[in-house]
Amino acid sequence: WKKQKAWRGAHFPKYNVTVGYHRAVLLADYHEWKATNPFGPLEKLGYKRGHRVNVDVPAVDWINVTDFYDVVIFNTGHWWGFDKYPPDDPLLFFKDGEPIIPPLNLRDGLKVVLQHMVALTEKNYPSKVMKIWRTQSPRHFKGGEWNQNGSCVSNRLLQDGQIEQWFGLGTGGINGEARELNGIILHALEGSSFQLLNVTYLSEFRKDAHPAVWLGQKNAHVRWGQDCMHWCLPGLPDTWVDILLAMILQHLSRKQAC
Repeated sequence: WKKQKAWRGAHFPKYNVTVGYHRAVLLADYHEWKATNPFGPLEKLGYKRGHRVNVDVPAVDWINVTDFYDVVIFNTGHWWGFDKYPPDDPLLFFKDGEPIIPPLNLRDGLKVVLQHMVALTEKNYPSKVMKIWRTQSPRHFKGGEWNQNGSCVSNRLLQDGQIEQWFGLGTGGINGEARELNGIILHALEGSSFQLLNVTYLSEFRKDAHPAVWLGQKNAHVRWGQDCMHWCLPGLPDTWVDILLAMILQHLSRKQAC
């Protein structure tokens, strides 16, 4: 995995298995952008800085390893938030080397990026490679965003009747992001060869499984803030891995039967 320039990874020689994590948070190529030409199309609209996203150019982190892995798992979403890229430092979308005018908002930009990235995976990965897309991991903030004093100090699971209140798109809650992005992702995957690893709904119940409540010291969340997005290990992600393993084993058994 190191030779493949993975950000993280591990090799298990006993099983001849290599696992690599290639970090490409937007999937497409992107980098900082600053205004240089006062007569440029973005400059004339008042943009001074931001992040250039080339919607039709894949991030080198994954496009350069299409022949190495037997199974690939894609995911994106949490970085497509308005808190990550505020109006004074936005994502600016480019196609064929030119800015898309009028500029796209975050959600429309995600749609265009996914359209191109899914097509590129279909084109560049050999047909023998198992392609999986993991749906969004839900958050459990209450009372505000992660940077607005949101909290999730609870050791109780959500009940059936509470799920829509926390995650329903019509409730205006701050945790509806996962379902909204899933809708965009599922639309982009239509007609592709991706298999879906759907972890969203089962994870929505696990308000108790975030680090915020298990930091080990009384009022530790006051000192370090509340992490209501990531998960404790061991914990819920182990269930995701169990489902993933079942999918891979089923895929292998089908290949052997052919």
